[in-house]
Amino acid sequence: MTGSEPPPPAGEGLSLLKDFLQQGKLKEAKIMLRKSHPDDIAGVWLSILGSHTRDSPVDTSDIYWDTVQTCFGGTDLQDCVDRTPGCVDSNHTPTFDLNKDAKAQVCRLVTCLPYNSPDIPFCPLLFPSAAVLRKYLSEEDCFAVLCMMVEPPKGMSFFTQSKRSWDISTKAIKPLALKYIKKHISTLERLCGGDQVDSALTGWVWWIFEFLPFKYIERIFSSFLLEGQKVLYRIGLAVLKLFAKSVSADSSALNNDNFNNQIQRFCQGLSIPVDELMRVAFKIPRFSRAEINKTALRLEMELKSLSTMRAEEGQGRRRSNEELLTTDGAQQIVAVSDTLSYKKLMQLWSLIPERITMIMPKLVYSTNDDGTSLKTFYHKSENFEPTILLIKTTKGDIFGAYCSTAWTTRNEKDDRGMRQRYFGTGESFLFKFAGEEMEKFCWVGEGAEKDRAQQLFMSGDNTFVTVGGGDGTGLYLDENLEFGRTESCRTFNNPPLAQEKDFIVSVVEVYGFNNLDW
Repeated sequence: MTGSEPPPPAGEGLSLLKDFLQQGKLKEAKIMLRKSHPDDIAGVWLSILGSHTRDSPVDTSDIYWDTVQTCFGGTDLQDCVDRTPGCVDSNHTPTFDLNKDAKAQVCRLVTCLPYNSPDIPFCPLLFPSAAVLRKYLSEEDCFAVLCMMVEPPKGMSFFTQSKRSWDISTKAIKPLALKYIKKHISTLERLCGGDQVDSALTGWVWWIFEFLPFKYIERIFSSFLLEGQKVLYRIGLAVLKLFAKSVSADSSALNNDNFNNQIQRFCQGLSIPVDELMRVAFKIPRFSRAEINKTALRLEMELKSLSTMRAEEGQGRRRSNEELLTTDGAQQIVAVSDTLSYKKLMQLWSLIPERITMIMPKLVYSTNDDGTSLKTFYHKSENFEPTILLIKTTKGDIFGAYCSTAWTTRNEKDDRGMRQRYFGTGESFLFKFAGEEMEKFCWVGEGAEKDRAQQLFMSGDNTFVTVGGGDGTGLYLDENLEFGRTESCRTFNNPPLAQEKDFIVSVVEVYGFNNLDW
């Protein structure tokens, strides 16, 4: 089945979907649910459940009723009314017009499930998912689907199951929006104010589960069950895109109400065909689970870096090099990097000043994510000290610089009121990789007589960035971060860092340690 083929006749859709799932034709099944959803919602959801659990079937019915007896001492629904466990967010418990008994059953479901999975401290999507499922499935079948979602097949993810993971998932929508629908998010920030937009974005999941009419939710949920959490991000971006187009076409629709209330009303009043919402969501190109994971890892690194600094400020620096950069920490850095392998990272880590290794770095700028603009380079990285500048060329060379001083120092003036052309300290160094092996080029002034050429550590303005100087430039990047040059220089006594002195940039990354804004 391709996107251009007509939908199957009524009544045949579910059979065709089952065939796709049984034959492992997931691409065809995904396209079908996005474009020509079968009428039998319950049949679709159970077919997806069967596909996900084919290799590990479990009879959950007996488990469920045994747990009901344990948790409630019987099956009287009156004992379950409005009873929810601590992992449920009591501020977000939509019930989608379920009757009284069905609502009580949802409460029973979300109580029994974490009883069997006590390592779920916080799962806000558990309750709304149970309520959606109960619209079409029996209580036992709802439990079976929820069990699969809590312990999904390898490579799949449906729920965040901790407060930190939830916070990261809600924050991830902004960087994803900036990458995939930048024009539309810029429009909303211009019309509504950046602070209001940022504040409202943290509630983007509830635009879907609390404000969209249910005809949209049931269709979204089918794709969500088959494809996982990335579907919700796609829908969130689609809602932002549609809302931006709406207010751009009629700015008078905006009033003095805040952005959060406006987008909630927009969702409640959405009247486009369900197929059109799905089309907008899945038309966003090159949007993948890997990109979501990369964004989430970057945010997690940011949170860890902030937590580390605050802990150190309050308790003093007590962590050793080995204690901080654990295998998991290193793998998180490598996962978001387009230049570093695990071995490269560990070699680089061993050469930076020991006191800096006590701080978890974060990727603050990448041309792949933030664009090739020197202005953005400075905006994202200038208030971090120190930073590691990494460059990968189109020929595969990887090299860079440890920059000891914040790039914002370029704007400071000397005693005569003149802007400092060069700044930095002797802790700065250049490095390059040959395969997985690293070579470091330290400041020549250590233990030697110094002259001006040996102190040209860092320089930059709106047209260039350089590290190292004197009879050549150690590392130079142009204003578009597209072309560069590397030469031997007196500051570091280094050879050219790349195969060719003039190179074309493939990727520029900057890792920041101390954030001077904190």
